[in-house]
Amino acid sequence: MNDARILIVDDVEDNRYTLGMLLDLEGYTNVAQAGDGTEALAHLRAEKFDLVLLDVMMPKLDGYQVLEQLKAEGRLHQMPVVMISALQEMNSVVRCIELGAEDYLPKPFDPVLLKARISACLEKKRLRDQTTAQLERMEEELRGARELQESMVPMRFAPPGPDNPAEFAGLLKPARELGGDLYDFFRMDDGAYVFVIGDVSDKGVPAALFMARTLGTVRLIASTYRTAAGYPTDPGSLLSEMNAELCRNNDASMFVTLLLGMIDPQTRTLKFANAGHNDPYHLTKQGKLARATATKGLPAGVRAATRYETQVLEFGPGDTFFAYTDGVTDAANARQEQYAEQRLEAALAGLAGRKPSEIVTAVTESISQFVDGAPPADDIAMLTVRLAAPS
Repeated sequence: MNDARILIVDDVEDNRYTLGMLLDLEGYTNVAQAGDGTEALAHLRAEKFDLVLLDVMMPKLDGYQVLEQLKAEGRLHQMPVVMISALQEMNSVVRCIELGAEDYLPKPFDPVLLKARISACLEKKRLRDQTTAQLERMEEELRGARELQESMVPMRFAPPGPDNPAEFAGLLKPARELGGDLYDFFRMDDGAYVFVIGDVSDKGVPAALFMARTLGTVRLIASTYRTAAGYPTDPGSLLSEMNAELCRNNDASMFVTLLLGMIDPQTRTLKFANAGHNDPYHLTKQGKLARATATKGLPAGVRAATRYETQVLEFGPGDTFFAYTDGVTDAANARQEQYAEQRLEAALAGLAGRKPSEIVTAVTESISQFVDGAPPADDIAMLTVRLAAPS
């Protein structure tokens, strides 16, 4: 026996009886009936049906009006509707199919045709239901994966103080459910801070997995490699070791652009190395804005033997270091105009002395106003750090 729930809608009782009898002979016993469109809508709102057999011409609400109401309520993509019509009503049937009906059943009813049409519609619904359930499972898994990915990067930023002389703020905004942009920062045993921002090649799940591998490698290398005196090595050396590690077992040829930096609050210096990443910006307390350039090597993960150079900045109290991924400057509006470096520099120029979190918020708002609702083309990440004045 078939447990599909079917609703017969026809104002002629003989038609309802005939259809009910034919369905019963085919094993469909879970059948309800309605004598007009109003009664049909009441049934449909009270319980779920797998199929509706709907007459075109009826009093109160006809088949057109029922279809229009079901379409407005978003039900037609979940529940197939087969129109019941006489041969002389074919133009009406075409209109109903344009409104969203799945098929039609001519009068008088042919048992073989009835069986074929109903079986085909129920099979389509079964496949659609399976697809919908699979998509819902995938969306749930992606939501969980996104939450896990967000937990890999710092989302809470401690205020500056005697025990925290460097104040950080960051933003991670994937273009899809999962992204390949990343940032991180942490403090070493000697009081220096290590920070990183990067952009993995590709998008989606592969990029997210490589992003997780990159974040793990940053902390592993930074905590493992030391100079002969026991101090952490410079950013160029750390980045070189990271690159070698990311090249291992990288059969998918994934790569990541990286900016790796270190801040020493005692000496008030900021050192960084660049693996094919966007140039960051140095904004002084007095409002001077300049690109912080360094010799760019290949992105990490491309060639194991690549070595990276370290650049040193004098980084005074109140100075800000702003790093970002190319999703910021590549953000485009509906006219396909890009936000570009000029707009970013204009936004940063007026933010001297502001807190890192305020700088990230201001740049984010500037981008949002520029794109004006256009869909994102790339992931966005920002990382900002400011050195507090000594107490």
